[in-house]
Amino acid sequence: MEVTLSRNDCSFFAISGMRGSGRTRLFKELKSVLPQTFGDHKFAFFDDPLGGLPHPLLWASDERGLHPTTRVFKCWAPLNEFNIMKLKPAMSEHDFIFVDGYGLNAVLYATAYVGDNLEDDEASAAMHHLIVGARVIAQGIKPPPYFVTLGNRSLLVDYLTKMVPGISALQCEAFIEKEVRIIQSYFGPETGQTGHLFDPDMSLDMMCEFIIIKIQERIEEIRRCSSNSTAMVA
Repeated sequence: MEVTLSRNDCSFFAISGMRGSGRTRLFKELKSVLPQTFGDHKFAFFDDPLGGLPHPLLWASDERGLHPTTRVFKCWAPLNEFNIMKLKPAMSEHDFIFVDGYGLNAVLYATAYVGDNLEDDEASAAMHHLIVGARVIAQGIKPPPYFVTLGNRSLLVDYLTKMVPGISALQCEAFIEKEVRIIQSYFGPETGQTGHLFDPDMSLDMMCEFIIIKIQERIEEIRRCSSNSTAMVA
């Protein structure tokens, strides 16, 4: 049975994870696969709103010296513009929206471990979630479910050593451990955020198949709600 979605049923998802984990590769694959799989539905795909930010391990001294909460505010300037100028208009025109990155990546950037920077993870995360309420939920945007790539540990270390010449294995491990901890703490009833963390060794095809199933479940959920509403009217 073909299901035509109301524009009020637009579903918004985020693909997130630390750099080098395969996040953008998954996003690009979904951009190709999903419209082919669900040809009756309209998809919109947006590149990372924070894509212009440098890798934390390459921060200049002025960026490194900022308090993490200051970096949260810095990240929210482009995120706020993205919500207003791109996301909200797209929600009235599409059934499904996928973005590469989004809010979790703002927290990862703001709280990244680079060896000697100030760290105040709880205050930074709390500030971020307050802004989500004020600049996402207040605009009628439901925070997106996240699909998070964690990445194979050895591949992440390889990525970091290529990205940051001279970095030690110990520094790589400390950076990765911090990123994983921030990702895990981002989700739960206390934050109102939901997400699925992919196993680090999960293949690209398997991740795509998992997301396809989730979209099928969402379409079926909307179909049931629509049927129930029709029955109540009748």
